[in-house]
Amino acid sequence: MLYELIPVLLGIIVVVLGLIMAIFPRASTRKDLRDNPKAVAKNRISGFVMIVLGILIVILRIILFAR
Repeated sequence: MLYELIPVLLGIIVVVLGLIMAIFPRASTRKDLRDNPKAVAKNRISGFVMIVLGILIVILRIILFAR
């Protein structure tokens, strides 16, 4: 039972990391690229992608776990 919950926990971790990247894109960008607006915008977009993928992981694992 606990083994099936590991992907759900990892999905939640991905969502949290995506939130950090989306909310604080400048702080999560490499130090030498923080003044580059394109790098910061790319990091913010990557954060949103991580949020979506993390939510998908959690939903799919819950559906598969409910079977």
